[in-house]
Amino acid sequence: MTELGILLYQRLKSAPTFRYALVGVEVDEFRTYNELLEQSSTLTFPGLVLAQMTWQAMGSPSGFRPLSPGYVWKPYEGEVYKPLIASSELKNKLKQLLIVG
Repeated sequence: MTELGILLYQRLKSAPTFRYALVGVEVDEFRTYNELLEQSSTLTFPGLVLAQMTWQAMGSPSGFRPLSPGYVWKPYEGEVYKPLIASSELKNKLKQLLIVG
């Protein structure tokens, strides 16, 4: 997943104009531009890319660095795979191990 994330960020550097982008398995913290603006004071998403105009409309929050002309981002940190959270099958297998009998 991390390799795919890096590839997407490479493509974003030359993509047609956009307002924001975020790579991740669970990126449902905000779904619309308005939700993004409403949560602007609590943004802590590594990998969040903002058009400079969007970033300025949000009050230029700190922690963002230039990505490409007209865009800033919080540098991507890759994905963390937690199989015991993602897989109910693995959770059940772990529960079976915890049964003392």
